[in-house]
Amino acid sequence: MATQDNGPSDPGAAMAFLRSRPNLVGIIAFLVVFLTVTFASQSPLAAVLAGLLGYGAGYLLTPLSAQTYASGIPVHGASQEDMTERLDEFQRAVRTHHSALPPEADQKLTMMGAHLREVITRWEDVAGVPEQRMVLESLVYQYLPNTLEVFLRIPDSSKPAAAPEWTRQLELLSSEVTRSRDSVLKHDLEAMRSNGRLLEQRFEDGDLRMFREHGL
Repeated sequence: MATQDNGPSDPGAAMAFLRSRPNLVGIIAFLVVFLTVTFASQSPLAAVLAGLLGYGAGYLLTPLSAQTYASGIPVHGASQEDMTERLDEFQRAVRTHHSALPPEADQKLTMMGAHLREVITRWEDVAGVPEQRMVLESLVYQYLPNTLEVFLRIPDSSKPAAAPEWTRQLELLSSEVTRSRDSVLKHDLEAMRSNGRLLEQRFEDGDLRMFREHGL
């Protein structure tokens, strides 16, 4: 959960605080309570005190907007529900475009989806291992959806030539996802750290460089 800064020390932070949802809700609550008490009691002091209480309640009870990176990954880490939702979207896309995918690649994507779902059921374990968590978040939020999109955008006439390299890279990635899944199920923290680093390497080395010319 993001912390709320009670004392912004620079103009940018001050402006962000003034425009924040908790502050705006607090101001509205202050005005409503202040005017109500003013008309009811005719006491400016009582109205101000009640308004301040209203502001405090409005400010403290209003959650901050969700903070995310450009990728959509929450700044403070994806929750189990976040990961499940994103994986659901990806697997729906795989099923929808099943006929356009090379059979081997379709199998690898399906297997990765199944293994990632098993990992997500143990997300409380993964969340405590940053090396593993951050890479798995990148896989579900960015890498897998993007690589699927890139392949689908290749003209149908060029797909057969691109399919072997794409499938090979998916196979490498799938093997590391499987290894990570096994480590998580065994609750092997050291293996999870190692697998996280290996996945990151696969993510970088298997960046589907050959598809950059198609837009990503």
